[in-house]
Amino acid sequence: MRLLVLGVGLLITTTAAAQSRWTLSAGPEWAGTRSGDVFGARARAEYDLVRPDKPLRLRLELSGFWEPTQNYFGTYTLLDNGMVAGSTQLIDVSFGMTGALTPMPRARFAPYATIGFLAQQGWNNGWRSVSSPQGTTYQTFSVTGGRMIFPVGLGIRARLADHMFQVELRRLENRNAVLVGTSLPF
Repeated sequence: MRLLVLGVGLLITTTAAAQSRWTLSAGPEWAGTRSGDVFGARARAEYDLVRPDKPLRLRLELSGFWEPTQNYFGTYTLLDNGMVAGSTQLIDVSFGMTGALTPMPRARFAPYATIGFLAQQGWNNGWRSVSSPQGTTYQTFSVTGGRMIFPVGLGIRARLADHMFQVELRRLENRNAVLVGTSLPF
């Protein structure tokens, strides 16, 4: 029993070292589509506007997403056994503010929930072909556009050897991301 109490005590104790306000994170991002999963990678930098050892964290965030060129192919029976094929590539840059709430901000392992609002600028490039017995259409596209997105997520911060690490599962509209990050030493 003493070992259990000691273990729980170690999990919720604080460390004396000052925490950095800068966090870098990166990880995979994906969206499920009718023709399969689409994968890419997101990198993110965050700056805490308030001290990171508070229950509520407000952060400025800058992130970028890159999706390599991905090909797709599918058939459909709605219009006389036609087919659709194409290729697409996507990148975006997002900037905004997020907030995170944790019940145990100074614990060695602290779960948290996050929500935010980000301005996102995206670029999409590719081609698409639709074939049916009546004929074939082929189009290339290069699209750019901006929008506001509202990401939500759940994560856990771990303080190990006076250094903070975090793992976050995030939902950005129709996309999911798992981001692994660490605080910078300055």
